[in-house]
Amino acid sequence: MKKRLVIFDCFGVIFGEIGPRIVRKYAKDGDDVASIKEKLFVPADLGQITYDELITSIAEYFNVTAQTVYDDWQSFVKLNEELVSLIEKIRETATVALLSNASKGFVESLFEKYNLTRLFDEMVISCNIGMAKPDKEIYKYCVSRFECEFDEIYMIDDNAVNIDGLETIGITPVLFESNDSVRKLL
Repeated sequence: MKKRLVIFDCFGVIFGEIGPRIVRKYAKDGDDVASIKEKLFVPADLGQITYDELITSIAEYFNVTAQTVYDDWQSFVKLNEELVSLIEKIRETATVALLSNASKGFVESLFEKYNLTRLFDEMVISCNIGMAKPDKEIYKYCVSRFECEFDEIYMIDDNAVNIDGLETIGITPVLFESNDSVRKLL
């Protein structure tokens, strides 16, 4: 039997997207959403600011209250329950990891709340190591956390930019468009 490693992104895969929805909610017509996301979220993804500081930065940038941002953020948290069941099945025949760009404390709190830590043999969160996707080094780091060689490695992400060119480092990219993208790995 082949040794497989299946790596999952968090937001846009296990949970619905949050950051982009927040920016779209507050941005005005003509705002450069990509540069806003870069300015606000990259420092959090790299561990330079915490989740609470991110909320404050968003509130200040868009001139709304931090409580409003926090409430909207929490309202966007939607667990993909069907995918959780699929991950449980994948665990029967593969090693499973999480690789996510996120701010300090947020992913961990969600995974505790929904009892999801049990699904992953390893969890790599960008803010904890000062690297973020799509930097290829973060993928290498994730794989290196396991002290074994894999015959197949898959990265499941909803953002094509994050998986572009992964074949060059031995990872098969899987663009997550629906749970069917993952079901094929069973």
